[in-house]
Amino acid sequence: MTTNKIFVLFLVFAFIFQAMLLILTYKYPRRTAQTRKLLENVTCNDLLDEWDTDTPVLLIDLDFLEKLNQEECKWNGTAKIKIGIDVTYEVDKSIFNYSPFEVVFYSNNGSKDFLEFHEEPRRIIPKNFERRWVGNFEIPTNTQRFAEFWKRSKYVECLGLEMNRNKSEKAYQNGPYSATKLAELRDELIDIGMYPFLNGGTFLGWYRECTVIPHTYDMDLAVFKENYNPEYAEKVLNGESDFVLRRKFGMLEDSLELTLYPYWDQGLLIDLFVMYDGVENGTLTHHYVSGVNSDGTKYRYTYPMYDPWCAAVLHDHIFWVSCSPMKQVKHEYGPLWYLDHPTDRYGWNSSGKNVKIVGKFSKEEMEKYYLYY
Repeated sequence: MTTNKIFVLFLVFAFIFQAMLLILTYKYPRRTAQTRKLLENVTCNDLLDEWDTDTPVLLIDLDFLEKLNQEECKWNGTAKIKIGIDVTYEVDKSIFNYSPFEVVFYSNNGSKDFLEFHEEPRRIIPKNFERRWVGNFEIPTNTQRFAEFWKRSKYVECLGLEMNRNKSEKAYQNGPYSATKLAELRDELIDIGMYPFLNGGTFLGWYRECTVIPHTYDMDLAVFKENYNPEYAEKVLNGESDFVLRRKFGMLEDSLELTLYPYWDQGLLIDLFVMYDGVENGTLTHHYVSGVNSDGTKYRYTYPMYDPWCAAVLHDHIFWVSCSPMKQVKHEYGPLWYLDHPTDRYGWNSSGKNVKIVGKFSKEEMEKYYLYY
């Protein structure tokens, strides 16, 4: 091959290489000081148009979503923005090496009500959030709700212990069905701004055996006092719910408990407890929920500082749970928490290791705070 031909081929390859660099630079600009200065002044739509990808992606970066919500999408050109990509697209992650993005793959199983993100730690969030599309960007529209989901997304696994129960014992719960109805109540509470978490025997059943304890008479959820919305009980009483309010015990200030059931299944009872801060000498030291007996006696169930910022799976449904389940079940059920205690021999106001009497409502107070509907 002559020297002239070699030189011509060199020029051709050099031209192609330079063209490719220009394309990459246009698509995913390098983070020079000049680029940062430029991008600090563009609008949200400008950035999304500039960054539009060939593959649909879910924006999951909380800081960027908040800026997007406020229409203040200043980007300094250095921070990576976290996006989720469905694993079914089979995208090579390396193509984003020179992009503004940090890629996390996720699974969207049609039989489950959550998305599963494949990162460390593993994370799951509910699917039921509103979104909009800008090009190939899928954007959560209620950023506050999405942030609450993400804050509670760290996955915790149940133990799946074999319980070896007496098969002749009557079962009041069918695990998959009960979990589905509990998830329906969860969704209603989320829609009104509450973020409930598993509590009591339902929490024990999930952690110990990955299901609802079959012989339990009801299921238990809790919500922190500051997150409780009093309008929910009124909505239920007004028929604006798929659930019915059976009873309402205690005061909102320190002892409220609701019992509900699905509209078409009054045998499936769900207790919703309000969880309160336990303060000693001006310091938050524990949390508690309350119970009231028919004679007016008030009970308090205490917990170590409760931390329901993790997520769990119960029969293909996502529920929020304590991030320290072993500590919580030992505190409530004692060192033999792993043994089955038939419900008909378990006293709701005496068997728990964390229950104590804290007073008594008067007859007049009971007329106000011990209500059946």
